[in-house]
Amino acid sequence: MKDRVDEVKTTAHDTIDKAAEAARPTVEKLSSTAHVAVDKMSTAASQAASMMTEKAGQMKDLQDQVIADTRVRVREKPMTALAIAAGAGFILSRLLRR
Repeated sequence: MKDRVDEVKTTAHDTIDKAAEAARPTVEKLSSTAHVAVDKMSTAASQAASMMTEKAGQMKDLQDQVIADTRVRVREKPMTALAIAAGAGFILSRLLRR
């Protein structure tokens, strides 16, 4: 009986080894494909991050330019700027009351 158990055990191990060996090329191909996909996603994410950093810099430059232009206009015409600010404040207070 013990010999039969050992024989079945050996057969099972051989079968497992054969199945693992047969599956190895498929697993390696899947692994390779997964690595390629991860590399592509990483490249796309890096490009997106780089572009967002560039656009953030452009937006900061635009903001700085708008602030500088506004300062110049307020210095040139302070009464007009004050009237616009008062009008905007009045409109906002009306909108926020509702």
